[in-house]
Amino acid sequence: MPQFGVKLPGLVPRYAPTLRDVPDLVVEFERLGFDDVMDGEHILFAPVMHHPGGSGNMVHGRDTQHSDRCDSMLMFATCAARTTRIRFVSGILLAAAHNFAILARQAATLDQLSAGRFTLGVGAGWYADEFAAMGIPPAERGRRLEEILRACRELWAPGLSEFESEHISFSGVITEPAPFTPGGPPVWWAGDASHRVTARRVVTLGHGWLAREAAPEAEIEASAAGIRAACEQYGRDPATVGMRVSLTATEDWNKAQSFDDLVEASVARVRRLVPLGITHFNVPLNYYGLDLDQLGQLLKALREAVEIPGV
Repeated sequence: MPQFGVKLPGLVPRYAPTLRDVPDLVVEFERLGFDDVMDGEHILFAPVMHHPGGSGNMVHGRDTQHSDRCDSMLMFATCAARTTRIRFVSGILLAAAHNFAILARQAATLDQLSAGRFTLGVGAGWYADEFAAMGIPPAERGRRLEEILRACRELWAPGLSEFESEHISFSGVITEPAPFTPGGPPVWWAGDASHRVTARRVVTLGHGWLAREAAPEAEIEASAAGIRAACEQYGRDPATVGMRVSLTATEDWNKAQSFDDLVEASVARVRRLVPLGITHFNVPLNYYGLDLDQLGQLLKALREAVEIPGV
């Protein structure tokens, strides 16, 4: 049965008075019945960042602090202490900007603190200047991303670890704690999986695929086909690969809709995408602007839609 999550929106102050109140909001998401909660990452911001996917400009400044973009791993750890069932998904974490050993240890620690409720979603990121400002050549971030995740997988395995790549080399070491989940938390890869390199990473190095939040359905369909082709090439059962998409109606991004229209459009999108093999759907609360009661009604409608035989 498909899973439904909610992405942490621009929270402060609309949905939570302060960042310290975000765990209370996640408790409400769990109470409503959502399967997981997602949060993305930027590390450095420009005053204005033009999102290439069509989601508009991101504006930041020091005159009035309005951003909710805190450290996802720390926020998830705090929320895990307040919840018992809901999962936590980084969507996405810019792994190429992290030290491999620290990332492996943080992810294993969060996996322990949450009793296995953490999914590490990673991607190369769309804002190249962010990497350049951190001294990481933007053109290298894809290769570094893969190296770092391979190194993490080695460190999550039992026994002494060793690894050799272009930028990383170690042997005879272990990191503590060991992850709660054998082999480490599930890793999901983001990007356009109609590209062979992304599909290969999903199938050979991960547990699932994360669509771009603004991905049109044509890209989602092509990515699903790319993942199926990679499964055939590398001998993996496609049923073991999860696929997550956002319920953002990108063609109507700035179009005002009634609540009933929004529910109808979301249900229709789910019904179109489930046959492609999509296993997880994400409600982008920031773009829906729903209160918690409406959010619960939307979730109920979505679950009823996928419970219909043949859907």
